[in-house]
Amino acid sequence: MDCKIFGSKTTKGAIVVYIKNCNGFIVKILSLMLFCFFPIATFAGSVTSYDDTKISLYGSIKQYFVWGNGNYQEGYPANTAIRKSNLTTFNSYTGTTTLGFDIESDKILANIEGDFEGENNTLILLKAYFAYKLSDSLNLLIGHDMGIGELNTFSDNYYAMPGFDKTRPEGVSQVRLEGSFDLGSVSLAPAIAIENIYPYMFKDEEQEEKNISVKMPGVGAKLALEFPFFQQKARTYAFFETQQVYFNNKDSHWPYIYGIGIQLPIKMVTLQSEFLYGKGSTHYVGLIEAVNKLGMETEVPRGYADSGQARRLRAYNIEASIALSDNWGMYGGFDKVNFMNALSNANIQSADGKFVGLSYNLTKSTTLKLEYDNFKTYYYHHENHELQKATANQLFLSAQYDF
Repeated sequence: MDCKIFGSKTTKGAIVVYIKNCNGFIVKILSLMLFCFFPIATFAGSVTSYDDTKISLYGSIKQYFVWGNGNYQEGYPANTAIRKSNLTTFNSYTGTTTLGFDIESDKILANIEGDFEGENNTLILLKAYFAYKLSDSLNLLIGHDMGIGELNTFSDNYYAMPGFDKTRPEGVSQVRLEGSFDLGSVSLAPAIAIENIYPYMFKDEEQEEKNISVKMPGVGAKLALEFPFFQQKARTYAFFETQQVYFNNKDSHWPYIYGIGIQLPIKMVTLQSEFLYGKGSTHYVGLIEAVNKLGMETEVPRGYADSGQARRLRAYNIEASIALSDNWGMYGGFDKVNFMNALSNANIQSADGKFVGLSYNLTKSTTLKLEYDNFKTYYYHHENHELQKATANQLFLSAQYDF
């Protein structure tokens, strides 16, 4: 069957092509070809068929140059310090380069996204879901997406500050109902999810040691509120996530995490703060083990002690971002996580990070950032009953091109 392309236009760097007089199969093939060709030609792209199905390619190319002293995990940035280590190293990293596309129609939005975090910088899947529009205010999402909780930081550190970035880059399987309700000057965004959240809560080693299994999915809920603040929009939110797990298929436990946060814009400045509390979910807070060439390392405490007692954590951050001009920006903050209950001398008791950075928009799509991080990691010495401290530093230079 013949097809006729009867119009196209370019909007904000993206080409939109209108197609008619085709059966559905031919439209799909043509859309796929256009999707592959035009983004390469224009470095961005969306293709729209006659039935208003829109396919969009997006992503970013990111290159890190990292200098580290005292906390470097070979080949990667880190956010903890190594005891008695003067290791200094320089490396570059491109694993956070992302690639994804959206397929959008009247009722459906589908998304696939991946980055190059896999072994030897291979592409791994981060997200794969579709969302069905139930009404103007409600969507039902089914598939693989990030957990319902939020861990926000202005830091450009790949692993972010202690306590405020998920260690696991991939999303989790879930079914999520989310809404957006405009109440005049205030907007409400509630969400509830059935999700397989436990991989965020436990390290792989602990899952194997305790033979952790699940029989039912976990649950999560979040409520976000936007409200007027100094003629701008401020945001506050709260979330909770938990899932029943079994050790050796018999011992039942309910690890959980909850958080509250606020983002306040005041003219050129945006302030951000968040508080987290968790039980039996020590891996959730994005604390990365650091290993040097001598094998010395930090060790994130297990969520549960050998006795079965759940370890608790709390974390908070205070951060700010300043728009100095249309192209220049500055940001910084302080983040801290503390683990409670009995810990052996191999475990981290707490870790904190201070950071300051400068950003520059080289073009509309290209951003350069320079950031300095300082980390302090505290270890509980079991014999002396005292805390020992390790200090580390990192300097980042990153370039990111978004398309």
